[in-house]
Amino acid sequence: MTDPVLGPGLAAALGALQGVAEFLPISSSGHLVLAERLFGIDPAAAGHSFNIVVHAGTLVAVLLFYREDLKALLLAVMRPGQIPIQHHVAAGPAEPLAIAEDLADGAGPRSSPPLDIVPNRVGPPINTARALLLALIVATLPLALALTDTVEHIVLTAEGSTHYVAAGFIATALLLAFSHARSNLSGLEAPRPWQGLLIGLAQLVAILPGVSRSGTTMAAAMALGLGRLPAARFSFLLSIPAILGASLKEALALWQHGAGVAIDPAAFALGFATSFAVGTLTLRALMRLLVRVGLLPFVPYLLTLGVLVFAFT
Repeated sequence: MTDPVLGPGLAAALGALQGVAEFLPISSSGHLVLAERLFGIDPAAAGHSFNIVVHAGTLVAVLLFYREDLKALLLAVMRPGQIPIQHHVAAGPAEPLAIAEDLADGAGPRSSPPLDIVPNRVGPPINTARALLLALIVATLPLALALTDTVEHIVLTAEGSTHYVAAGFIATALLLAFSHARSNLSGLEAPRPWQGLLIGLAQLVAILPGVSRSGTTMAAAMALGLGRLPAARFSFLLSIPAILGASLKEALALWQHGAGVAIDPAAFALGFATSFAVGTLTLRALMRLLVRVGLLPFVPYLLTLGVLVFAFT
């Protein structure tokens, strides 16, 4: 057996990178591709498998952070009637930051009365868990295309080219700049089904490395009228089936065919734990950042990074 391609130190560093880049709109997959290229890790073998492991770590962080919303979605399935979801409606200049601080402290967002915030539209109240669940289901449907061999081949090809990654960084920056001009602190609490479908299509595009999944879906949600914090909630809840499906698919492939290279289980476990811990801290910081300034600060970073990757690789 050959020596493992990932040692504990490198695994921890990549796990921390995933924990930061998964929730900030800067593309965790793009940053991992660059890091793996730098350290000579084959993305088609251990690198690709390790990406799934560290993504699973940030998945656990999402499950814990949005546990109250997940409880509401579960009640929407099990009980008849309307189950209200937590509101992120700003009552005054200081209220949005207080909401973000409550989220970051794990106390849950401050709620307001379960009233339809779009009262003139025909259809179910848009602030109910059932409406949110329906939008999440519709938004997840486009991911079925990601399971096809053609799309998987496109993704693997893009992972092997840093120029594709650089183009993804620049595309994400442009999307963030566009959404910032349309974003606001107050807005819809949950998208309508057709809006969910558009956000799901944005997530499908974001399977390409360099295109930020969180950035693309939050940008699409804000452009469609969601407030900043509800857009983040929908984006990260939408990541749950995406990451879970990819992790299960990779686990099945490893069980059937093996990893192709030697794997150090301790390194993979360390990468998972590091991505979870760093991801939890990053998610809390992002909530405060969304309220204070939105996503605009990431635009110059992504543009600069994209240009540098084009120039030096």
